[in-house]
Amino acid sequence: MTDQYGHPQQYPAPPQGQYPGGYGPQGYAQPPRKKARWPWILGGIALVVLLGVGGCMALIAGAVNEVDREAKREVVVAYEVNGSGGTTSVTYSGRDFDIAQESAAPLPWNKAVTIDGLGKYVSLTAQNGADGEELSCRILVDGRVLSEQASSGPFSMVSCSGDAGGE
Repeated sequence: MTDQYGHPQQYPAPPQGQYPGGYGPQGYAQPPRKKARWPWILGGIALVVLLGVGGCMALIAGAVNEVDREAKREVVVAYEVNGSGGTTSVTYSGRDFDIAQESAAPLPWNKAVTIDGLGKYVSLTAQNGADGEELSCRILVDGRVLSEQASSGPFSMVSCSGDAGGE
């Protein structure tokens, strides 16, 4: 038997590349074709990315809600200054980080301020005159003491401060 070019063939060519009985040229059974895995891998990666993006969006939305809730929350801050002198100079923080000052404020002095917004840091400073001996300051937030200090002597100074938004 010869091929199309006239060369002798040792074995007859199988029809259309197949061997009789499903066996290969060495007589071994051919393994079944593997199914493509890449669509499943690609789909899995896409699912992980979508779940990650969705989770991040949920976290961001939760954080925005928490920030909004904290910005709207109000706290009542009570400032107090006590001392033995007749008057004192007082400087304190108010709403929206405003600073207010009262010169020659009679002792005892107190002021209540409602604060909201993200920054709820409060401060109070007082200074005695030449006739003052004892001086103290105290900041209360919703009835609990946030900060208090005391000083003595002429021209003595006290300073109280803290985060009124802390739980």
